[in-house]
Amino acid sequence: MKHDPFQCVEAAPIFHNLSKKAITELTKISVHQQLYPKGTMLYEPEVPLDRMLIVDQGRVKVFQLSQTGQEKILYFIDQGSMDSEAALFTQQSHFNYAEAMEDTLVCSIGRSDFQALLKEEPSIAIAMLNVLGDRLTRLEALNSYTSTLTSKQRLQNYLMDIGNKRHERSFELPMKKKDLANWLGITPETLSRQFKQLQKDQLIKLERNQVTIL
Repeated sequence: MKHDPFQCVEAAPIFHNLSKKAITELTKISVHQQLYPKGTMLYEPEVPLDRMLIVDQGRVKVFQLSQTGQEKILYFIDQGSMDSEAALFTQQSHFNYAEAMEDTLVCSIGRSDFQALLKEEPSIAIAMLNVLGDRLTRLEALNSYTSTLTSKQRLQNYLMDIGNKRHERSFELPMKKKDLANWLGITPETLSRQFKQLQKDQLIKLERNQVTIL
């Protein structure tokens, strides 16, 4: 399918309520479909970032590394989702790593061009605040997964969230099981046990990576 720059920008949550005129102006200052092959880093800690990213195709993993090299997954950027919104407002370096999990096409909007446009379309700033609030809510939800809930509850809540977002009771896991264990803050062995327990409790069916919520 041919890439449509207007639709790409319009699909970003932060721009949903903007006028067509504003979307058109954003399209003029955006860069489209930069290819990041699987395993390529989009950014790393201490590297200055001066643009917001929109994943047009593919998937990106954002994570941190401990001093011992242990990876902690923070979140995923899926098709149509944004990242690094704050870079449009302030000069800063990243604290995290972002890696393409598959061949990924990324569109972007630079800070200087965006700030110039912001003077003409201040409504964009209000939309940005709403998006950042949603991001904070998701991170708080992740914290609850990895603190107060049991490993079984974390997995069950995650599967329910995926089903609700897709409006489906049967779906394929969107990530490898080792990445899911990392994201939930449990070991792969614990994840395997909890999958078996959920099946034993007749709450789900699992065939390889295909999950059915009963």
